[in-house]
Amino acid sequence: MEKQLTRAWNPVDWASLQQAFAQSSTITRQQVQAYFQRTEPALSPATLDSRLHELRRRKLLIAVGRGRYAFAPTGKPMFLPHLTRPERAIWKELAPFDLPAGCLWSTAWVHDFMRHQPARTWLVVEVPKDYLRSVFHALQDRYGLRVFVQPSPEVLDRYVAEAERPILVQPFVSRAPVQDAQGVPVPTLEKLLADLFCEPDRWYTYQGQELKTIFTNADRTYQLDPQRLMSYAGRRGKAAALRQFLGQLPDWSTPLAL
Repeated sequence: MEKQLTRAWNPVDWASLQQAFAQSSTITRQQVQAYFQRTEPALSPATLDSRLHELRRRKLLIAVGRGRYAFAPTGKPMFLPHLTRPERAIWKELAPFDLPAGCLWSTAWVHDFMRHQPARTWLVVEVPKDYLRSVFHALQDRYGLRVFVQPSPEVLDRYVAEAERPILVQPFVSRAPVQDAQGVPVPTLEKLLADLFCEPDRWYTYQGQELKTIFTNADRTYQLDPQRLMSYAGRRGKAAALRQFLGQLPDWSTPLAL
């Protein structure tokens, strides 16, 4: 059985593909197929189509003709996590609420950028403030005591940190940047990074040197929209502080929006 896609596209695979065709201005579908079949001889046409679609969706490849592609100039993929079936099921539980906005995300997506891996992951469900209690009770009826609503730092430290696969119900910041992943609204990378920076008491595990590592690795691995990042941080009242923080990162490469 072919290996399924992990939570995010492996940037090493992308870099290797780009390096293999460094002397070519364009590549064909047949060339991409031959490249993957060097290590996966049984690669099916359906899997090849899926990978080409993923590369185009992440704006790594640009279609320039029938079965012909050019490499995107940035060389970095878009951040678009892969949700597990249980994660999708949790969001599906909220369908009766007909939420006007919101998103779902896992702290495991942040762990990919960290040096020291936390022992547990948390699932975060963000909904408009008016829906917090209703959503909390609905999820608690289904998932029990592992569901918490707007936990204080003390509750986070004493109870959430010890819970098995906890679910946090949090208020959604209006007009926060989100994207669609398998039919579920998830944060953009800019929102994830800004939230970690703007709420140090809530996301205490990701502060200090680890926060610098997270930002640096995220910038190194994925495309980032500086205007989106700074605009969202500004809406949270932290644009100036975030700009100062990023200016102190020696390996930060994304130009900051004015």
